[in-house]
Amino acid sequence: MTPVAGCLPAAFSIAVAIAAFVLLCVRTHAQNRGGNAETSLVPFGLRICRGPALLLVPVVSGLVPPAYEARALRMLDANGLHPQLTPVLWVASRAVHGLAAAGVALTLGGARSWVIAVLAGISGFMVGGLWLRRVNLERERQIARELPAYLDLLTVCVEAGATLTAGMRLIVAQAPESPLRSYFDRVLREVRGGRPRAQAFTYVAGIHAVESLTTLANALAHAEGAGMSLGQILRTQSGQRTAERFARAERLAMQAPVKMLGPLIFCIFPCTFIVLAVPIVVRMVEAFRA
Repeated sequence: MTPVAGCLPAAFSIAVAIAAFVLLCVRTHAQNRGGNAETSLVPFGLRICRGPALLLVPVVSGLVPPAYEARALRMLDANGLHPQLTPVLWVASRAVHGLAAAGVALTLGGARSWVIAVLAGISGFMVGGLWLRRVNLERERQIARELPAYLDLLTVCVEAGATLTAGMRLIVAQAPESPLRSYFDRVLREVRGGRPRAQAFTYVAGIHAVESLTTLANALAHAEGAGMSLGQILRTQSGQRTAERFARAERLAMQAPVKMLGPLIFCIFPCTFIVLAVPIVVRMVEAFRA
């Protein structure tokens, strides 16, 4: 039997497994298409692999460390992916991505390319973690960018005679969908559930793990405990967040020239030298030929 003929059964088995995986993903996506709005928060790449991931949950559940599970639960909850996506299901989905990448590498490279398949599987598993970190950083940036405007609106509401809870209701009713609107919406839900307002701010801020929200929650809790004016506290917090935003913008502006060095050195300067050197070289060649 030739080596090529020996590899055909393995390649055929891998192709059949990939086809079964694709069919299961398509079926899962068709079932989730008519789901509720909460399911649509989960990205497309995670929804289509939900079926295969559910098959791996019993295997993965005993392998996830408790510390990693708690950290993943906090990040998923802060980004609005929990309870639709639990930490164990999240790890199982990443494992499905890794297995799919390894299967594709084996199908394209043959049965002997197991090293490439292992690297592709590890890369496919790591993509999910990198994506969640990027989404978490973008959420923190958006909260820091929008918080001063929201605090100004709360200050106007409180100083006009409304309560802080009424101001949050106005924000939730009128503001567009954003992580900060979700934060105030969850605070209102915690208050409606019976939790004191100061504790609700602190609890939800602990889930989001954003420094500005934690500072705001501590300031409001201290103001309510000491009987201070909430309007003055909100105005002070708004001024501090605005100053932090301008400082962050200035820091990014100072970093821009350093980040431009790479494109200048490797892209713009070589093109400029080529444009200047080509006519000179052509004229020198013509002069030497003459």
